[in-house]
Amino acid sequence: MVSQKTIEIVKATAPIIKEKGEEITLRMYQITFEERPDYKRSFENTWMQHLDGGGQAGKLAASVYAYATHIDRLDQLATAVGKIAHRHVEARILPEQYPLIGEKLLQAMRDVLQDNGTDEVIAAWAEAYEALANIFIQAENAIYQQEDRELIERLTTANEADTSRYLKL
Repeated sequence: MVSQKTIEIVKATAPIIKEKGEEITLRMYQITFEERPDYKRSFENTWMQHLDGGGQAGKLAASVYAYATHIDRLDQLATAVGKIAHRHVEARILPEQYPLIGEKLLQAMRDVLQDNGTDEVIAAWAEAYEALANIFIQAENAIYQQEDRELIERLTTANEADTSRYLKL
């Protein structure tokens, strides 16, 4: 959970996030891929259209804006969080990737927002990002666990069928 002060600051930045969100997210992808070109693999053959962040930047910007406007009513984002979490699992996004992405998002905010990206604003967004990352990590872990259970069930069923077939011989 984030502090009331963070909620107020993040909500107050929503208009500028709406205005400059895609510029921020494009910058985030640029600096992330410069530092970690291996992160591009998470976007190959997935729902991201351009490996420079082009197709995804607008979607991410809209998500960041939605979070800014609903940070005090996260229940209203549950459906979106579920869909995004499934996409993250499909792309094999891992929990250990979230800190670097958060760091680059904050750096991009500072770069793009310039004077509006004050230390107070960046600190609030750091707290907000960490909370949101934890929500996604929990949701994605639940999906991974469900996939594991389904795989084990399929393997067990297949093994039982094989065993039964061999016993009949």
